[in-house]
Amino acid sequence: MDARILQRTCLLWALACCALSVRGQFAVSLPESVAEDSGRPFRQKHEVKVDDPRLECIYAFAGKDPEIKVVRRVAYIMQIGAKWTKWSDYSDYLKDSVCWRTDWKITVGEMDERFGKWSSFWQESQLRDRAGDTFACMGGTTYDRFIYEDSTARMDWTLTEDTATVCGYACRKATARFRGRDWTAWYAEKLPEDAGPWKLHGLPGLILRAEADSGLLRFEAVQVRVPEGETYYVARTIPGPEDVPMAREDVLKLEREVLTGFDTYMEQKLAKLSPSERPTIQVASLKRMFYQPLELE
Repeated sequence: MDARILQRTCLLWALACCALSVRGQFAVSLPESVAEDSGRPFRQKHEVKVDDPRLECIYAFAGKDPEIKVVRRVAYIMQIGAKWTKWSDYSDYLKDSVCWRTDWKITVGEMDERFGKWSSFWQESQLRDRAGDTFACMGGTTYDRFIYEDSTARMDWTLTEDTATVCGYACRKATARFRGRDWTAWYAEKLPEDAGPWKLHGLPGLILRAEADSGLLRFEAVQVRVPEGETYYVARTIPGPEDVPMAREDVLKLEREVLTGFDTYMEQKLAKLSPSERPTIQVASLKRMFYQPLELE
C-alpha cells in the first residue's frame, strides 16, 4: 500500500473512531473503498525489545473539561523494567500484544472484531531511560504524528506524613508543582520502583495515585501485577517518516490547536482528499474535543 493510500485510510478510520467517541456529535459515512482495507495487516512490526517488564501497573484516568462539561475516562498501563519504563494507552498495549502473539499477521478487520473501532483521537506514549532519566515521547493524531525527547521532567517533591490505602497498598503522600499544575501523589514504599503514571516519578516507591489541581486530572492504580509466563516486552517503537521531530513546547501548541479547533482541523485534513475519497460528514457544533493537558508550560 503506497503512502498516500495509507494516509487516506488512516484518516478515514480516525473519523470513524471520532464518530464513536463523541457520542452523536459527529456523524460520518465512509466510502466503500475503505472496507477493502480491512484485509490489510493491522500494524507492521516497527519496534525493538529494550527490556522485560518485572512489574506492570494499570491506571484509570479521569479528566474534567469544564468548558464542554465532559469527563474523559481511559485506562493506561505502565510497564516497569530494570532499565526502562513504558507508559501507553492500555488499548494500544492490548492491540500490540495481540499483534505480537500472532506474529504481526492479524488484519484490520480481525482487530476491529476484537476491539471495535474506538480510539482516543489524541495519544502520547513515553519510554523512559531510567539511567539517564530521559523520556522518548511519541504520539499525536492518526494524521499528524510527532516525536520528542524530554530530559527535564523532574519534580521537586515535598514528602508528608499523610497516609492512605490505594489498590490495596499502604501509601504516603507527596506534593509538587510541575509545569503549571499542582500535583498530589500517593506512593507505596512496599513497591520500591521509581515510577508512576505519565511522567511522574522521583519518589521512594511506585506512585499509585496522582491528581492535579484539586481533582481536575486524576490517575489511580486499579491493578498491580507481576508478569508471569510469556509476556509482551517493553518495546521501543521505531519512528517512521510520518513521525516528525518536534520541540515539546510545539507539541503542546499542536495539542491545543487540534483539540480546541477540531472542526477547523478536520476540514483542513478532509480538503486533502479527492471528492471521491471524502466521506459524507456531518458535524453538530463539534468545535472542541476534550482538552485538559497534563502540562501547561
